[in-house]
Amino acid sequence: MRDVYAEMIDASRDIAASFPPPRFYACCKEWLNLSRSIFAENQQVLRFREFVLRELKDDFGHGIDHAEKVAVEGGALVYIEGERLSLGDSARREAGTLVQIAGLLHDLRRGEKNHAQFSASAAEKILAEFSIAPEKKRYIVEAIANHEAFVEPKKIDSPVGQVISDALYDSDKFRWGPDNFTITLWQMLRSSKAPIVRLIRRFPKGMKGIARIKETFRTDTGKTYGPEFIDLGLKIGEKIYLYLQERFATELQMEKNLIGR
Repeated sequence: MRDVYAEMIDASRDIAASFPPPRFYACCKEWLNLSRSIFAENQQVLRFREFVLRELKDDFGHGIDHAEKVAVEGGALVYIEGERLSLGDSARREAGTLVQIAGLLHDLRRGEKNHAQFSASAAEKILAEFSIAPEKKRYIVEAIANHEAFVEPKKIDSPVGQVISDALYDSDKFRWGPDNFTITLWQMLRSSKAPIVRLIRRFPKGMKGIARIKETFRTDTGKTYGPEFIDLGLKIGEKIYLYLQERFATELQMEKNLIGR
């Protein structure tokens, strides 16, 4: 029998394919390509990627695919924002590398209640094994500690550290758009073995929570493109919600009958 969550992933992706991608990918293509090249070639980044491949699980919908997207898009944001700060090419490349490392490590403890702080502590221990300057390690750890949604972030005492922290947050929250509805949600449900009917009942409330992310983006670039990620995700979510109500109409009616007894 086919995994129902795999069926939902395929159906959700078909629904999402009827919408255009966020403008960020076309408007910032140059910086995304540059970030991808660093991600693919930088030896330090590659070492961290090898490490997280062994450590990250998809149980909470935040496995290696999620980490890589956050790393690459965070790198692009740092390049763009670094130009606003008048950072030179070398400084932007270095900052881009640091945010990519932070992106790879940011969800090491995703299953914990206060996962940003726990992940930052875990990252700090791992970074001790690498030959990275203490100040730069601090940027990575502080960025990871600051990436929790709806929590007041700690102010960073360095413009470079601040842009790394803000870029990590924004690239992570881009994932609350289409990605949330096409993969993350279903991986989390598969892990918990939660029934689809329960998801359907909670869907409208979850959509309202996601909408709140629109006001939290931190970089200028994130504020420009981030809300579109969320709006697009919500539009996809609305269609998925209608699909789920039709696909599981029998199960919903059975639950309603049981409650009415």
